[in-house]
Amino acid sequence: MLISKQKDANINIDIDGNKVSYYQNIKLLGVNIDSQLTFNDHISEICKKVSQRVGVMTRLRNLIPTTAKLQLYKAAVLPYLTYCSIAWHFCRGSDARKVERVQERGLRAVFCDWNANYKQLLELANLPTLMNRRLHDIAIIMYKVKFKLAPSYIQDLFSTNHIVYNLRVKEFTIPRFNSIHYGKHSLRYLGPVLWAKLPSRVRTLHSLEGFKRAVRGLDLEMLMDDSGCVCMACNA
Repeated sequence: MLISKQKDANINIDIDGNKVSYYQNIKLLGVNIDSQLTFNDHISEICKKVSQRVGVMTRLRNLIPTTAKLQLYKAAVLPYLTYCSIAWHFCRGSDARKVERVQERGLRAVFCDWNANYKQLLELANLPTLMNRRLHDIAIIMYKVKFKLAPSYIQDLFSTNHIVYNLRVKEFTIPRFNSIHYGKHSLRYLGPVLWAKLPSRVRTLHSLEGFKRAVRGLDLEMLMDDSGCVCMACNA
C-alpha cells in the first residue's frame, strides 16, 4: 500500500487479520510507483540505465557502422524508454523532457552528429518523439475500446456516445472534473480528447493493423498542441 509523505507513518491497517504494509515506493512489473504518482524515481532510474548504454555506444561510435548502431539503439536502448510508458505518461514536464534529452544523446551517438537538432536526428532514425509514441499508444487503446478489443477493465474507464446520425459529435464522453491535476491528467480524460482530434479517415478504419500504420504516421504531439494539449508535460 502506498501512502503520502504527509500521512501518519504509524498508521495501522488490518484486513481480516492481515496487516497491510505501506511503502513510499514500490516496484510493480518493472515500474517504480511512488506515493505521489509522479514517477520521477522511475524516470530517473530508466534514464540512468539508458545513459550507461549510450555511453558504451559513444565509445564504440567509430568501430561499428551506423546501421548496426541504429539497430543496437532500437533493440537495447529504446525499450527502456518505452516500457509501460502510458503508465507514467502524466509525469512532470521536467521528467518528460529528460527522457527526450536522453534519446537525443543516444541518436547523436548513433549518427556521430553533434550539430543536427533533435528533429533532424529523429528524421534520420525514422523515429517519433517519445511523447508522440505515447500518444500513438493511447490512440491505439481508444481504437480497441471503440471496437471492443480492449479488456473489460479498460473498457469500463470510458463511456461512449450513441451516435444516430453522422454528425460532428464525439464518440466518447469527455468527463468533467473539478480538479485539473487529478482529473484531466488521466487516461480517462486524455483518451477521448485525443480520439476526437484524430482525422475521420483514421477513426473509421476497420482494421487494427491499418489503424496502427495510419496513426503512427501522424504527429499527434503537434495536433494536441494546436488544440490545447492536456498532458502534464506541456502544462508543467
